[in-house]
Amino acid sequence: MKGLMEETGLGLPLLWASVAAPAIAGTVSGLYASRIGRRGHVLLNSGSWLISLLLLLPPAAAALGGRVVLDPLWARVPGVGVFSLFLDAVGAAMALTIAVVSLLVALYSSPYMEHRFEEMGLDERHWGVYYLLYQLFTAGMLGAVMAGNGILFYLFLELTLIPSALLIVLYGYGDRVRVGLIYLVWTHLGALLYLLGLFLIHSYDFYLPGSGYVTGAGGGHALALALIVVGLAVKMAMSGLHLWLPYAHAEAPTPVSALLSPLLIGIGAYAMLRAGVGFFPRLWGSVSPILLLWALATMLYGGFLVLAQRDVKRLLAYSSISQMGYLMLGLAAANPVGETGTVLHYMAHALGKAILFGVAGVFIVGLGTRDLGELGGLLQRMPYTAAVALLGFMMISGIPPTLGMWSEVYLVFGFARWASGYGPGAFVVLAAGVAAAMTLTAVYSFLAFRNMFLGRPGRAYERAGEEGVRGLLAPLVALAVLGVALFILVNLVAGPVLSLLRQVYG
Repeated sequence: MKGLMEETGLGLPLLWASVAAPAIAGTVSGLYASRIGRRGHVLLNSGSWLISLLLLLPPAAAALGGRVVLDPLWARVPGVGVFSLFLDAVGAAMALTIAVVSLLVALYSSPYMEHRFEEMGLDERHWGVYYLLYQLFTAGMLGAVMAGNGILFYLFLELTLIPSALLIVLYGYGDRVRVGLIYLVWTHLGALLYLLGLFLIHSYDFYLPGSGYVTGAGGGHALALALIVVGLAVKMAMSGLHLWLPYAHAEAPTPVSALLSPLLIGIGAYAMLRAGVGFFPRLWGSVSPILLLWALATMLYGGFLVLAQRDVKRLLAYSSISQMGYLMLGLAAANPVGETGTVLHYMAHALGKAILFGVAGVFIVGLGTRDLGELGGLLQRMPYTAAVALLGFMMISGIPPTLGMWSEVYLVFGFARWASGYGPGAFVVLAAGVAAAMTLTAVYSFLAFRNMFLGRPGRAYERAGEEGVRGLLAPLVALAVLGVALFILVNLVAGPVLSLLRQVYG
């Protein structure tokens, strides 16, 4: 138990309200699906995320100021622990990211899903169904990163599962029923393995109101740690456990891909920090070499498979596998600097990959294709699309002036601190592997951008233009601006996160 941080109780249940606002709005959309027009659904649900974001700002500011913010509504559940919502610097960084991306993708959904509904021959009642599922999915992610208890985290994570699977089944592409089932089975299995690991150590609380952080609860229970790591690695789609991801992320409706890929799978890394590093601090250090090699394998495997893809969404899906290797790299470093890199890279990947999947949606709506072979030379016809795509690729590649540069700096420094303890020979070999994996990301990003926007015009060139896709571009521009702004303001997040990790998980 570590009660090192100053705890601040909220006078009002702002954290619970921030989760409830989008969930309630989605429920209203579902109940009154035929009475509220498209514009009403969009305003209701994007407005609810704006409210959620405003509710989060005061507690997040306090958390980034070095405090632990506790919601006043919490309950002790016999045999399970305390169900509470709390924010510290790590949770605040991730919660704000989820709220911002969910808000902007809710706006992006309006023109995109209008196109998709027309394509599928669906009537306006489906706006209510879509936003009901969308809001429950996104609200579940927000609740998960504020949960102070591992079982409560599991319940929120399961809340995301059924709505996201139904969004694939109802509005996806290809063999969407089969893809939705694959996604449901794999990710539910991962959550159950994580839960079994918690049951083995009989410890569920990440943070106890009035007492502080729960650390070291797992002791040396290797099987429990293995179950937790493997279960959460399924959620992250680490190499070898990734088989579900290319199908789900490629065939989901594009706004859902923009949430699944950057937001949902990275939450597995968040839980690995709380339940892996937190509950097994000594054992984690002993398994970190295995985890680091797994991280490198994932970065390289996903990156090389990106190079083989001709479908834009499938390309981005394999890129997400590679990016989860980055998150694991920071955790495997087993020091606060690397773990800070993981948190920052979650944010950078969320912004960058939401932009890139959004660009894929621009191609689908504006050009009627997602085939790389039909693209090319689009820079002249679609300059704003090219600009936001370039910033998206820069964010996931760690190129300034984007937040991704800082996440890679922290990841590399954390790795170097860890690897230096294994002697110069091992350090050189491992450093070469990390450098190769990070360079591969920049290479496939450049090649993808070139194939889309440079070179010889493809068959889609003649019908290219941005007049009909401006509603899709506006949210992507906002994400890009935020990614550049955080390059300048990174210490508002990095400093508090690093300080917290040193005190609690160091």
